[in-house]
Amino acid sequence: MRKTNPTRKKVLTDFRRAEILAAAMVVFGKKGFDATRMDDVAQQARIAKGTLYLYFRSKRDIYTTAVQHASAQLQTLTNERTGQGHTLEEKLKGFIAARVEFWGENRGLHRMLLSIGREATHHKQTLIMQRASVDTLLRIFTHAVESGEITQHPFEPAAWATLDLVRGANERRFLGVTKNSPEAEVNILVAFVLKTLQQ
Repeated sequence: MRKTNPTRKKVLTDFRRAEILAAAMVVFGKKGFDATRMDDVAQQARIAKGTLYLYFRSKRDIYTTAVQHASAQLQTLTNERTGQGHTLEEKLKGFIAARVEFWGENRGLHRMLLSIGREATHHKQTLIMQRASVDTLLRIFTHAVESGEITQHPFEPAAWATLDLVRGANERRFLGVTKNSPEAEVNILVAFVLKTLQQ
């Protein structure tokens, strides 16, 4: 089957949608979801409000698309980082470092996921994103069992706890509660999770 190149129109459409999503993240981060209007997003994106509606039906549509886009980006970065590792420690470090780096660069979306993402209407989407991360960790843990690095345990609770640790560390860093560098934070988290898994 022949691979077709995207048309110029599709490239421009994708580029414009990405610009709008980036603008929306800025506005959502400053004003919160409820206070944000489509006018605000259009103004931030430097386009007419009518043009905005050509790409997105509502601000809820923008939010949903932003989360899906972020989830795909994070998964790609995670796959790259964990793929470079050979041991459990290296893969775990890649997994955690990807999240520290990614959310450090996307703090507005991180804040939204912690607030809007917990609302009933968005909860399912947030859980889908988290589930993908848990599944990645389960694969890492299972590979470590197969290679003899750790023994078999019920790994699901450990995977969810690892996500909670990373989220908490990011929140404290964003709030200025901790002065650890991102690298130091990653090393602390990796050491803690490894110790837990190796018991």
